[in-house]
Amino acid sequence: MGTIANMAVGFFFAPFILHRLGDVAYGVWVLAISVVSYLGLLDLGMQSSVLRFISKGHTKGDHQGASDALSAGLWVRLQISVVVMLLSAGLAAVFPVLFKVPADLASDARISILLIGLTTAITMSLGVAGGVLSGLNRYDLSNMVNLASTAVRIIGVVIVLKTGHGIVGIAVCELISGLVGNVLLIVIARRLYPELRVQISKPRRETLRAMWSYSSYAFLATIAVQLVYQTDNLVVGAFVSTAAVTYYAIGNSLTRYASQLVGSIAGTFVPAASTYEAAGDAAGLLKLYKNGTRLTILVSLPILVTFLVRGHSFIGLWMGPQYAQISGNVLILLSIPLFLAYANRTASSIAFGIEKHKMTAIAAIIEGVSNLVLSLVLAHYYGIYGVAIGTLIPSVAVQMIFWPRYISTLVGLSAFEVVWQVWTPVFLSAIPFAIVSYAIERSHPAHSLMVFVLQVAATLPVFFITVALIFRTYIRKEVMPRVYSLLGLRA
Repeated sequence: MGTIANMAVGFFFAPFILHRLGDVAYGVWVLAISVVSYLGLLDLGMQSSVLRFISKGHTKGDHQGASDALSAGLWVRLQISVVVMLLSAGLAAVFPVLFKVPADLASDARISILLIGLTTAITMSLGVAGGVLSGLNRYDLSNMVNLASTAVRIIGVVIVLKTGHGIVGIAVCELISGLVGNVLLIVIARRLYPELRVQISKPRRETLRAMWSYSSYAFLATIAVQLVYQTDNLVVGAFVSTAAVTYYAIGNSLTRYASQLVGSIAGTFVPAASTYEAAGDAAGLLKLYKNGTRLTILVSLPILVTFLVRGHSFIGLWMGPQYAQISGNVLILLSIPLFLAYANRTASSIAFGIEKHKMTAIAAIIEGVSNLVLSLVLAHYYGIYGVAIGTLIPSVAVQMIFWPRYISTLVGLSAFEVVWQVWTPVFLSAIPFAIVSYAIERSHPAHSLMVFVLQVAATLPVFFITVALIFRTYIRKEVMPRVYSLLGLRA
């Protein structure tokens, strides 16, 4: 629910914020967020490490070990928070020069970066409590916290924009909602896991070494994510124009919403995989991979197919016809690699859950660096389309070449079994939906956002029926008995 709420807010608020700020100011805001987001890399993968050790300690009853890990994470991140604030001050000073920000927005841009930096520093230190909730697989409570902080942000943004304030006002709202969310996380974590004892003192060397052995590769993976998902905006802003960032960000934002949805599902597989591994349940781990992969693909397919077939129309209705063509092309280019990326999302979560994420981090870094280099080169020739193509090519290569082979290391399936037994049946189920969607787009293009949504809703049964037919045996043997059990009926 929390992820859906954040997606809904982003979806409905993006046009409101864009039209209130204008193309240039909106582009500056996106750049400010993208620049400061790099400071999150200073986490060094500690949050992932805290999640892992909390989950492992709670499962084995090692509350002291879990407490040591949480204390170490907090101790490290408190010091990092100070560095974040210092770097934010430096970024604020050079930002208007690096991205040729108009003079009338330079001061607001600097203040906004300082405020976003402060929000990042607070989340860096207090946010370790979120690792407790995730480590205990209490994503329901995390969602409640997200809903509360989102509500605060919504109310604040509406007020500041309607009263004529700009990007500084939005940054203040982000700071307040961040404070609310982190305080709630601390309160809930203390009640949820009362055995935890936190000490703000230098942790034992053995604890730091154990956490760093895990977090170092999680850190590399985080760097790769930043290179793939945040660098594009910076490349566009630096080598194309500030206004062009708006066009790129519109298409990119839709893919990020889809990624948030898939990530919220796959993220729950990390502690689940850790639990299976701790119990020595290889069969459970294999089942988690198969079912989790099918689920993430099934959830994402209707979204990605709609992006490809009807993306231009949707953006025109959502943001305005002036953005339909350029942003729609960006959306298509960025959506193509996601078919494969989402198919491998469960495997990635399992790798982190069972501490086999070294190779995945290296592969992600190769993808991220290749993305940056290609985007820089192609932006010179093809503008924002070149940046999108620079993202597409490395992602497809890594997802197709590395992942099917590495999955055999994780759960024992061959690359052939991954592609033909797990992926292909699910992908085939999207073909009828794609055909019907294309036919509707050609014969009855929507003239309002509401009509567009109703058309998509009307075509979804085609997808669900196809899925039911392809997986009819699995549904009969695995799904229906569970449904009968929940309803108290006999099969």
